Amino acid sequence: MSNKDTLHVFSVNHQHAPTDIREQAHLDDDQSVALMDLMASSPGCISCIPVSTCNRTEIYVETVPGIDPAPLLNKALQSTGSPAGIFFGPNARGLSGLESIGHLFRVSSGLESMMLGEPQISTQLKDAYRRARQYREPGPGLLRAFQGSFRAGKRVRTETRINRGAVSVAFAAVELARKFFARLDLQRAVLVGAGETGSLAAKHFLQHDIGHLTVINRSAEKAEQLTATLNGGSDSNQPNRVEARPWDELLEALVDADVLLSTTGATQPVITPAMVQKAADRRQGKPLFLLDIAVPRDIHPDVAKISNVFLFGLEDLQEIIQMNLSARQKQVPHAHKIIDEELAEFQKWLDDVDLRPTVAEFKSYLEGLKDKQVGFVRKKQSEEVASAVDRSLQQFIKKVLGRSVSSLKKAESPQEREQELELLRKLFSEAEQ
Repeated sequence: MSNKDTLHVFSVNHQHAPTDIREQAHLDDDQSVALMDLMASSPGCISCIPVSTCNRTEIYVETVPGIDPAPLLNKALQSTGSPAGIFFGPNARGLSGLESIGHLFRVSSGLESMMLGEPQISTQLKDAYRRARQYREPGPGLLRAFQGSFRAGKRVRTETRINRGAVSVAFAAVELARKFFARLDLQRAVLVGAGETGSLAAKHFLQHDIGHLTVINRSAEKAEQLTATLNGGSDSNQPNRVEARPWDELLEALVDADVLLSTTGATQPVITPAMVQKAADRRQGKPLFLLDIAVPRDIHPDVAKISNVFLFGLEDLQEIIQMNLSARQKQVPHAHKIIDEELAEFQKWLDDVDLRPTVAEFKSYLEGLKDKQVGFVRKKQSEEVASAVDRSLQQFIKKVLGRSVSSLKKAESPQEREQELELLRKLFSEAEQ
């Protein structure tokens, strides 16, 4: 760590820490707010922004130059009741300076995610940023860094194809269904099982405008709960697009369905050849698309032998996922190029950060002189003349500031730049006296 570094990150993430360690490192909202307060009141620390998700807990810190944030963070974490040692042990990583910002930009772009290119992390970063601004306004470095990360992430997602194609089983199942049917909005789907994977698949079906969705689960209560959740988050123009049906109506649901996705925790197949044959006999040749993403399998493999019934399992979905992951991986070099461009912009901002206070004061001083002069003219001349003088002096100030900043940037060393800044401060402070 250079003694001029002011931006740092302490990370416990899926690349270096197992699940139990990540769970211990997790910070809830109350702990995050307390940590921001404690760090902001620590000598030498300007602010911090904690980010905590299922796969990572990262604490971004801004300090004054020459301050080591580790002991400050260690003390603050202990005060919040967190196992502070995790953030400084073998399962953690610490970065400072531009390396920490590069890490943040890669996280925002989905390059550091367990599932390459996933967009959810960008929302989680924005939530952490908004919480920080609500409770403890971050320092200028962290504000600029997070804003830059949002821009970098947006560019990566729009200028590359790194988030295209399904890379989760639930999403791949829906993507396969979309290839089978020309229009999902004209189809009826059945979800068997109301667990996490089934819930994700249901949400993907709704996002891709499935015409109607039926949820069936052995626990009627869970089916009703998921149905209420899905209807609450669906398009308000199509209320009750999702319905729950009891388990003993599974055969009837098969008769009505175009596509069925099964993901229960049963130890034996819940959909048998006899059941599907009965449904097929009543469907009058209408094709039925079955997706089995359960382990062990929910649908007996012999179902695939029934006429006009098409059965796909996890092996088929994994093939799609691997193809999509390979396609995403090819986008990584382009994504890194975008991040390098954004880092270069951030570095320019960082290089000039020491100029801003003095330049702002100098600008304020010049604008004060301008206002006095324009006020004097306004008393003696017409408003038209005063406005012309105001515009002329604004251009004058712009040129003076431009030349001053250009001269400061050309300084051959930090010491020479500081000397010139001090001279500028002295000139306008003496002029004010």
